Amino acid sequence: MISGREHLRDAYRVEQVAREYVSRRFQSPLGALLHSRQIRVLQQLIRDRSIEEAVEIAPGPARLTVDVAPFLKRVTVFDASAEMLHEARRRLSDAGLAARVGFVQTDAFQLPVGRQFDLLYTFRLIRHFERADRLRLYRQIRGVLKPGGTLVFDAVNARVSAPLRATARPGEYEHFDALLAADAVREELQEAGFAVESLVGVQRRYSTLMKCQVYIAPRSAVLARAAMEVVDRLGGEPLEWIVVCRRG
Repeated sequence: MISGREHLRDAYRVEQVAREYVSRRFQSPLGALLHSRQIRVLQQLIRDRSIEEAVEIAPGPARLTVDVAPFLKRVTVFDASAEMLHEARRRLSDAGLAARVGFVQTDAFQLPVGRQFDLLYTFRLIRHFERADRLRLYRQIRGVLKPGGTLVFDAVNARVSAPLRATARPGEYEHFDALLAADAVREELQEAGFAVESLVGVQRRYSTLMKCQVYIAPRSAVLARAAMEVVDRLGGEPLEWIVVCRRG
């Protein structure tokens, strides 16, 4: 399991990882379900709050950006990996969206001081750090957000994930993830100067979703996705949350 800033950054500086990131993680029915939920939350926030410009940290190969950029006049992406930024630029160019996007290579712990924005979103970043580093990231984010601006990111639910990891095969979880209770998410964000507006549960009934992935998807990805949509609507404890909060 990789933990620490340097190891995590190096893991995403491999060109093959940059090229294959979306296909490996988010084109399966389960990955596509998670992606659609994240996009739905972001697009709804942009519409409801009339947001025109945003910042994305750690966009990777523009997995989210290609679906968010059409709803904005401008999005600026910050990523420490030149390889990921190159792949993001290629994918956005292929989608005819590169003109809407500004690309900046920078460390998330050293964000450039300058303009402030109404929305900042980042997925698969904050969760990979211990609490002290998460608080440092929140401080950096506060410098990029306007007062009252919105931060959106993902957090892992300890109640669901901890038992799964306790019985996982060696190497199954490649990177460190902070496993948190809902109250802990709210408390650390309050300490960092943010107020949580909502914790949107995603990947509910994860064990059942995985059974759909393992047993149905090899026969029919369409049928597996349809089954997952039904399971997801049944509710239950989520594997992760999409955290929506405001800067104080």
